[in-house]
Amino acid sequence: MFTFGDIKNIAIQIERNGEDSYLRASKVSTDPKITEMLLWMAEQERKHACWFSSLQGTKELNPEQQEMENVGRTLLQDMVKGNSFLLEEESLEKSKSVKDVLNISISFEEDTVLFYQFLLDFLDDDQDREQLERIIKEEQSHIVQLEKMLDQIDEPCDKLSC
Repeated sequence: MFTFGDIKNIAIQIERNGEDSYLRASKVSTDPKITEMLLWMAEQERKHACWFSSLQGTKELNPEQQEMENVGRTLLQDMVKGNSFLLEEESLEKSKSVKDVLNISISFEEDTVLFYQFLLDFLDDDQDREQLERIIKEEQSHIVQLEKMLDQIDEPCDKLSC
């Protein structure tokens, strides 16, 4: 039903939405540690969007498939455009600690992985599925990185290294 191009465009949009959310939250943060973490997360989302942009589809589309891709692109973009996916901006903006930011970020990444796994069923081409699986692995590696940062937090001082 969808092509890899559709999925790639949605992946880029999700990353851009995440970047925007982190940047907006960083502007209202009054804690320098939290602001720094939010800006770092925004940069990670920006890098993911760039990486996803560099991925190429694996096959040429015939005119009918191109038309389906256009319809699919519009449908999927309408689903996620302007929506921070499941990233709760209000919670992010009200975060009182780096630990809160990390937990919200991990939750967002996990939700994104689940969404991409759901989309796998809509790809007919095995090579396109492999590309989406690469995206999923990249998101999962981001979760691992965030979890490692979370493990490094010393509760009393709430810093990444005390």
